Amino acid sequence: MSSENSDKKDDEVIGKLDKVADSLEMTSNQLSNVVTQQQLDLIRERISVAENEMSTLKSGYEVLVARTAVHASEADDGIEALADEQTALERDFAGLRALVITSFVLGTISLIGLIVVSI
Repeated sequence: MSSENSDKKDDEVIGKLDKVADSLEMTSNQLSNVVTQQQLDLIRERISVAENEMSTLKSGYEVLVARTAVHASEADDGIEALADEQTALERDFAGLRALVITSFVLGTISLIGLIVVSI
């Protein structure tokens, strides 16, 4: 009978140890899930921050593109105005050159005429 009591006590101890082991395993799984959940929350937070930064960068880039387009348009207008001014200056220079040559020819003819008249 004492061996039966001992066997029953051993079975009870083994049963209790099984329950403790099951409890420890379940607690370990729950802690693992908590850590995993914390990691997932941290990842979600980082993704949210990265998305916000990306949207800020995108809007900044769009503003930069718009400003660059405006400056390029202004530069094109300035280049066209400079080209018009250069064309006008070239016409003025050609006119002045023609006037100088004409005045030289008239001066030469006048000098020749004075010399002929004085002879």
